[in-house]
Amino acid sequence: MLKGIAKTAYYQGLSISGALTRRVDALRRTGQIAVLNLHSVSNSGNNYWPPMRPDVFEDLLIFLKEHFWVRPIGDLGPKDSDRPTAVLSFDDGYYDFLEFALPLLRKYGFRANMNIVPECVITGRPIWNVRLYDFLAAASRKQIDYLHIPGLSITLKGESPSAKLRYGLQISRFLKSRARRERQAIWKSIESVVEEFDGPSTRMMNANEVRQIAEFTDIGAHSYSHESMGYEETGFLENDLEQCQKFFSEELSIKLDTYAFPNGSYRQEQVEYLLNNGVELVLLVDEKFAKPGSQVLPRITLYGGSRIEVISKALNY
Repeated sequence: MLKGIAKTAYYQGLSISGALTRRVDALRRTGQIAVLNLHSVSNSGNNYWPPMRPDVFEDLLIFLKEHFWVRPIGDLGPKDSDRPTAVLSFDDGYYDFLEFALPLLRKYGFRANMNIVPECVITGRPIWNVRLYDFLAAASRKQIDYLHIPGLSITLKGESPSAKLRYGLQISRFLKSRARRERQAIWKSIESVVEEFDGPSTRMMNANEVRQIAEFTDIGAHSYSHESMGYEETGFLENDLEQCQKFFSEELSIKLDTYAFPNGSYRQEQVEYLLNNGVELVLLVDEKFAKPGSQVLPRITLYGGSRIEVISKALNY
């Protein structure tokens, strides 16, 4: 509770002090671009990856409409506005984008970028860590105690939401820092417990739904199966790009122009490989503003439960 009060006071202080206005002015002067990285917009979710509520998302769009020139990710050429530029970029391909985010984007006349995970589109199942979070959010302590993670000696300490949150994030960080082959070997021990649990599961968009939003949204790839590429060999990325390009061509009839690295994990030679093999824009995380005219765009991760928090984070505070 005290942490929440302190956080609110901090963001309100930024607004009162004029720091937010000065940041907008600085972006206008330098020409830097705020590429905002979102994931889920919904009224429901869990503590592990809480979605942005639709009302807060609309507050963000109103702020951007007033202070920024919001442009499609594929149209970042010369400006014809004296406002700073912003881009809205979504990752993963959750169904709630179709339910909640897209109607609001269309209401305010914004075209966003959505980076899908083809494997999730095909199987209908969310990324492995989201499946883990869905399980932990709904399972009992007894069910959670059946989990065994080879190489990670931790146990759930208490049944409070905060204890389950710490436990789940420890597992997620442990597995994200591994190549796919090693992670899959460990995940088998977890999956047997998660799959037996008959609980709610995060819904992903299928191919028909991705094609449906493509009229109003620029579609990119978030790798084929959401791997931490910084831990993979070069050949793995080459195969991943080939799989993504094939899926986009054969299933979506869309040219793959944009590729977003998952988990903020990449190596520079991987960026160069993508740009040399048909990808026009490479999206990172890196938590900083992007330079105009660049084919490599760092993004700012955006989440929050209030208007002032989301606006402050959009300005990289």
